[in-house]
This record gives sequence, structure tokens and C-alpha cells, in this order.
Amino acid sequence: MASISIPIPDELMEEIFLRLPTLRALALASATCTSFRRVIKGRTFRRRFSALHRPPLLGFMDAAGFQPAQAPHPSAPLTGAFGRCAVDFSFVPAVVSSSSCYVSPDEGGPRWRPRDVRDGRVLLDWRSLQAPVLNYWSYPEEGYEVSILMDSREHVDFYDYGLRLAWTRREWCNAADFHLAVCDPLSRRYVLLPTIPEDLAAQPQDRLWEFEPVLAPNTSDDGEEEPFKVICIARYRTKLVLFVFRSTTMQWCVVESPVFPSFDDMSCFDCVRGCFYWTQPWCWSDHLMVLDTRTLRFSTINFLTGYHLQLTDTDPIFDNRRPNALVVGREGAIEMFSLVCQHGTFALHHTSLQNNSDEWELKKIIQLPRQYYDYSVSTVGAAQGFLFFQCAPDGIHLENVDYYSMDVKTYEITKVCTKMDDFLNLKRALPYFSFPPLLSEPTI
Repeated sequence: MASISIPIPDELMEEIFLRLPTLRALALASATCTSFRRVIKGRTFRRRFSALHRPPLLGFMDAAGFQPAQAPHPSAPLTGAFGRCAVDFSFVPAVVSSSSCYVSPDEGGPRWRPRDVRDGRVLLDWRSLQAPVLNYWSYPEEGYEVSILMDSREHVDFYDYGLRLAWTRREWCNAADFHLAVCDPLSRRYVLLPTIPEDLAAQPQDRLWEFEPVLAPNTSDDGEEEPFKVICIARYRTKLVLFVFRSTTMQWCVVESPVFPSFDDMSCFDCVRGCFYWTQPWCWSDHLMVLDTRTLRFSTINFLTGYHLQLTDTDPIFDNRRPNALVVGREGAIEMFSLVCQHGTFALHHTSLQNNSDEWELKKIIQLPRQYYDYSVSTVGAAQGFLFFQCAPDGIHLENVDYYSMDVKTYEITKVCTKMDDFLNLKRALPYFSFPPLLSEPTI
């Protein structure tokens, strides 16, 4: 008698596939037959899978391009999902305007540069590199660093040992001069944002000193992808202004904050539960600045309490480092990892601020790899439950720099990659997390 094959219900196949141990096993199952692939590619299964598993780290993005995770990192086999044009963003159209004359990126001309990465999306800005375009310059004035846009054809004189620039004609940097785009590298989809309208950009009536565009995180509770939101934090001489773009309306609005930052640099931050947290990048500060991306309100949290008071007596790292490396939320608490160098070796001090408490408590001290010493380690950001830091031999600036990740729950340290980099060029790492195309939904 011939055997009878009973079809397996899709619901049962989903339960089986959700229990496969690795992404590789899931990919092999998808290639086995069309019915398996249909279930795995189904929207219901992909949502359930992403709710149970966090996406793998594929590598880092910066102005130089994409640096994939390297073997033996477990994500190394997955990085082939990126094509060359996806990682250099050449699929996003060039911007040509009165303030940016297009020259091919192959000729060293303008190009898109990643500024923030979140929820599978990449926020880009347009960078002009050649004349006759307006270049970005900065110079000290009255104790502050002033940024302007200046035509590179203008005459420039250096004096006072190069600490100040003089020129015959100035144009102050304006929020309307920035070009932004949001893209999904895997699906090669993108949205070109309109520039900030001149009437909104003129409202602060003050000199713009700092402009930091960020992607607001997805704060939905049901796993649904939200329309994206871009927040441009514009710091002026006497005020702080938020320019906010929502993809639902495709329009900008402006919000003036009653809180003015006391930090000299607003570019070092971490994102936790829908909020951005800023720490002072050069020394121990007495507070953290917090921006809630849902309410667009700033607040502060006391920093120099409890165990943090003891840390101020240690040898803090000043020379282009971030001693306060990470703010991360876990089970209702705010947690931080502070990078401390003592006796030539590095350690991360894990502290926690419990709800309804003003005292920071020490949870654990984690020793970092001992082959790096003196001032050869710096933290470069955090995302998806990982802290990222870079290490290099002491005394060499441009070299092969090792990048590491640390799971903030297990404290497991993993080497991600090695890349040629300027170690003293302080910047956030822009880690890119994503499932392979088989399991990822377009985010644009």
C-alpha cells in the first residue's frame, strides 16, 4: 500500500522554525522546499521571529564606508547581504542645489555620509568636498567653537598659530543648508528629506554652533514598524532648538527647548527606551542630559552621587576619550558603564540607578583586554544591548584599530573587526544590526 503524506499546517511549521538554533539553519530550511520558504518569508513568521531574537551585528558604518564583521565573529558569514552600492549609498540620488555643486564621489566630490543608524534605517547627510561649494569651517570665539559654511574659493589667512581663521566674506551656517536622507540599505529604498524651510531656520535669530541630526527610535509596543522621525538638535549661542521631521506629514516643525545644555559638545550620546542620554565627553559632569523623543522635552539626572563620587578620585581618561561610556535601561533601572584607566590598565565600572533612588550603585567591574594599556582604549557607543569600544597600540594614531563589543547582560567581550582608522578621531560607532533579507522587512 502506498504511504499517504499528510500536509503539515503552516502554524506547526512556524513553531518548528522558531526553534531552529541558528540563522544558518533557518536559511537551509528555507532552501529545502517552496512550502518551507513560503512560511519563513511570511510576514507573520518574520514578525514573530524578530520579536524573539535580536538582529545580528553585521558591522560598522562611518564616512569611509561599511566595515563588516570579520571571522571568527558569528555574523561574518551574513555580511555578504550587503552589495557595494548599498554600503556606499550610491543608490541614493545625488543632491544638486545652490549650496552644493555635484562632483562624482569617485573624483573625491560630494557624497552621502551616515550620521545615525537605528531600527534598520540609516540617516544620511550630504557632504560637499570640492570647490565651488561651501565647506564646513569652525573657529574659536569668546570661548566657544563657532561653525560656518564658507566658500573654499575665498581667501583664508592663518594667524595666531592657526587658532583662528580670517577671510574677506562670511556666511554663517544655517539649518536650511543641510541635506538629509533616510534609507534602508538592504531593500535599497530611500526618502530624500526636504530641507528645513528658510522661515523655520530663521526663527532662532541666533548663531548656529552645532547641528546634530538623529533618528528617533521605534517606540511602538506591538512590534509594528512606525513611520520614522528625524530630530535635528540645533545648538545656538543662547538657545537649543529641535527641528523635527515626521515621515507621516513629510514636513518640518520647530520646538525651542527651555533647557540650555551646559556641555561643550552634544555629539556623545546613547539611546535607551526612547530617550537620548548625553554625558560630558571630556570629564566627569554632575548631571546627564536626557531628551525624550516622544515628548521632545529635555530633563537632567544627577550623576555625581553614590559610587560615582568615588570614581572622580580615580584617574579619569581625558585625552579624547569618553569616561562615561554607556547608559542602558534594564528592568526599570538606568545603568551605566564608565571607562576607567588605573595603573595603565582599563576596566568598565558598571553602575545602576534604581527607580526612586538618587544614589548610583556599583554592580560589577569588568577588566578589559590587558594587551592594551595607557591611553589606548576608548568607548565609541552602544546599541541593542551591546557596548562598543576600540583599542590600539599606544603611541600610534593612524593604524589598525581593533573594535570590540560587550554584551551588557553577560559581560561577554567579542572582537568584531580590525580596520585602518585614526584612533584619536573621537566618534560614535554606527553599528548596523539586521536580519538577512530573507527575514527582514523593508523599513522605508
